[in-house]
Amino acid sequence: MVIDTLQHSETYMRLGKGIETALRFFQAYQDNGVDLPAKTILDGENIFINGVNYTSEAKPQGQLEAHKKYIDVMYVVEGEERFFYKPFAQVSRITMPYCAEKECALAEIDADAAQVRFSAGQFLIFFPQDAHLAAQLWDKPCKVRKFIAKVAVDKL
Repeated sequence: MVIDTLQHSETYMRLGKGIETALRFFQAYQDNGVDLPAKTILDGENIFINGVNYTSEAKPQGQLEAHKKYIDVMYVVEGEERFFYKPFAQVSRITMPYCAEKECALAEIDADAAQVRFSAGQFLIFFPQDAHLAAQLWDKPCKVRKFIAKVAVDKL
């Protein structure tokens, strides 16, 4: 897992062409304050970006997820949220083994899972070994606009 600000994104572009493509998209994005586009295709099913727009609220936390086919590269345009993280190999209870159709495995959130504030201007990268749960309320409800790039592992 990587979390940093977009101003340092050049450092992480060496991780692979797909990650570089997603980070360059985030760098070039001109924010006009409107809802983010639902989906932007950059390279077919190899690299695409989902835009999400919501108001954070207290809700059931959900479960950690981990992927095999895609790396998640997220960027917060506006607002903030909490995310949970733990290496998938260290979770205590898997609730759904990896399902290719859903492209994820699920696990309960352990008490020792890291909780991190994810704010506007920051990006993060979740690799297949990273169990995570994003979009959780941090402090108080706020408007959140976030990009979630899906980068095929074999297109790194």
